[in-house]
Amino acid sequence: MKNFLKFLFFAVIFAGVVYALKQIFAPSNQSSAATSGVLPSQPIKSLDEAPLGGQISEELLKILVCPEDKGPLELVDGGKFLLNPRNGYKYPIRNGIPVMLIEEGKKYRDPNFVPKSDSATA
Repeated sequence: MKNFLKFLFFAVIFAGVVYALKQIFAPSNQSSAATSGVLPSQPIKSLDEAPLGGQISEELLKILVCPEDKGPLELVDGGKFLLNPRNGYKYPIRNGIPVMLIEEGKKYRDPNFVPKSDSATA
């Protein structure tokens, strides 16, 4: 029993020393994963939170088409949206990146451009 208590005493002392050394040599303000380059230093924002607008080249604007009807798009609202005048879908441009998802186009749909036959069913 006496030998077991000695062993336990030294094990606790050893664990305390290891813990203290880890605390001393660990980075104080950031975790080791964040400083290793694996994680970004700033949290990643979703594309929905990104500001509208940005630069789009004329060449890109010429080749972009609506994903639903494959027709050409127009730049509207000061360069914040790409409009399909045939169905009223407005695709947002976030940080200069056009979000060409049909769901996004429907979300920002402009009712002034909705065809008469489509507005009766919508």
